[in-house]
Amino acid sequence: MFVQNLFLVSFVALLGGLIMKYLRLPILIGYILAGIGFSMIFPVKVADIENLAQLGILLLLFSIGTELSLKRLTRIGNVVIIASVIQIIIVTLILSLLFRVFGVSFPAALILAAGFSLSSTALVVKLLVDRGESGSIQGEILTMWLLTQDLMVIPIIILLPSLTSGEFWISSTVKALLLSLLLISSTLFLGKLAVPYVIHRIASYNSRELLFLAAISLAVGVAALTSVFGVSPALGAFLAGLVISDTQENHAIFAETRPLRDLFVTLFFVSLGFLINPTVFVSHLGLILVLTISVIIVKFFVVYLISLSLGIRGKTSLYLSIGLSQVGEFAFILFLLARNFRIIDPVLTSVGISTTLLTLILTPLTFRTIIPIWRKIKLAVVDKPDLKKILLSQGDLYHEEDQNTFKDHIIICGFGRVGGWIGKAFDSAGIRYIVIDYNQRVVSEVQKQGIPVIYGDPAEPEVLEAADVRLAKGVIIAVPDRITQEEIISYVQTVNPKAKIISRAHLDEDWERLSSLKVDRVVQPEFEASISIIKSIFINMGKSKEEIALRIKNLKYAHSVKK
Repeated sequence: MFVQNLFLVSFVALLGGLIMKYLRLPILIGYILAGIGFSMIFPVKVADIENLAQLGILLLLFSIGTELSLKRLTRIGNVVIIASVIQIIIVTLILSLLFRVFGVSFPAALILAAGFSLSSTALVVKLLVDRGESGSIQGEILTMWLLTQDLMVIPIIILLPSLTSGEFWISSTVKALLLSLLLISSTLFLGKLAVPYVIHRIASYNSRELLFLAAISLAVGVAALTSVFGVSPALGAFLAGLVISDTQENHAIFAETRPLRDLFVTLFFVSLGFLINPTVFVSHLGLILVLTISVIIVKFFVVYLISLSLGIRGKTSLYLSIGLSQVGEFAFILFLLARNFRIIDPVLTSVGISTTLLTLILTPLTFRTIIPIWRKIKLAVVDKPDLKKILLSQGDLYHEEDQNTFKDHIIICGFGRVGGWIGKAFDSAGIRYIVIDYNQRVVSEVQKQGIPVIYGDPAEPEVLEAADVRLAKGVIIAVPDRITQEEIISYVQTVNPKAKIISRAHLDEDWERLSSLKVDRVVQPEFEASISIIKSIFINMGKSKEEIALRIKNLKYAHSVKK
């Protein structure tokens, strides 16, 4: 039965993902909706799937730990921990007061509010990984913030029995927190002493299988150890990854564990859909929608104000506000435990779970709004120095200040290997250019080099406008995605038809499609590389320059490249 369930869950996840991909919506939404639809049609043993899903979360947090810098996290950790605790307290107070106004009992209001104050580590971290931002400053702050929330679940769970008896077990809560902090400190200290040496020794055998097994053993082992002491297993897996983050094997371990991680994380998001009660959802839809909107708004503004007060400004504060506005998977645990203690009734439990799921479904969509909202904020405060000082950090590249300073320049869309080499050539030739890239790590590196750069999707008109596309002399499209390429070409040809457009093509069919769009030049790097190799071989074989030129010309003609 387990194998059949695993097949069905994997299959509906595939269908949900394909549908979302076709609709150009985040795939994670498809996984959750697939779980909801699956649970309505087929009976399934949730525990079977949840065990595998839990492993996916452990590997996800483990891989994030391997990518982060322990030194950098130590530097930002104190501020983030304080911010996270303050956020939980304020959101819990606001929402519990709101629930009390509508007649919810004090214990039930407190548990619902506390559950809604938490955010989803699994979802947000997965989105950061997919966007290539897990190692960015906002990615690291979000990860620390979320893990602090996970840690705060412990005292909340300990308080549950006291809500039924009317007595607060403050001493037990303090002990649990101290034990957690001691466990984290000792894990990091002992791990840094022994684990890097052991991993290095295992890697010296040049066996991918042994390195993979060592990584899995470390992630699951530390997670099991922390769970024994009542600390989140996900936090334990993250600590295990953090321990090896500064070793030379961390990238290899990340690569080895990634396929297994992605599979089991998919199962996790499908399993979330199993928790919804269709009857309660339909009968209380209005209440669920109001709760969803209220929770998102309250969390957004609380996080935003806390971020500003602690000196976290600019785009980072917006990332935090949107990234933490949903409700996390630990809310499910709190609500179910509270139901077992008879603190909240079954209907209220289902409403809480449905609200949580709805915020999770909306999160991938709200993440897409970060850049557009950020640009609107910058435009709104351009003539307001006081607001500008409060909302924008000095580290943010404020492109609107440079409006109309770029003219007859080149825009490079995508600064990977192809774009990077083009940039070096422009630097040596003194050609003025600006870079657009959607990878925060790339943007940070480019900024360090003093190159004008814009973080954002080059397919978005607002991003292209920020690069003064209407005044550009040319646009070089170095991103490999054809859909993105077509959107860039369409917009540039509309607003600046005189601009020269040169685009790379990854596949032959991409070359044909882009050529039909009447761009000035389409370059296929793989084909150009083959031409260089062929030319070198002909020279070594003693062929004449005329013969080589003729054969190359014939090859290019066959490839429909005319010079």
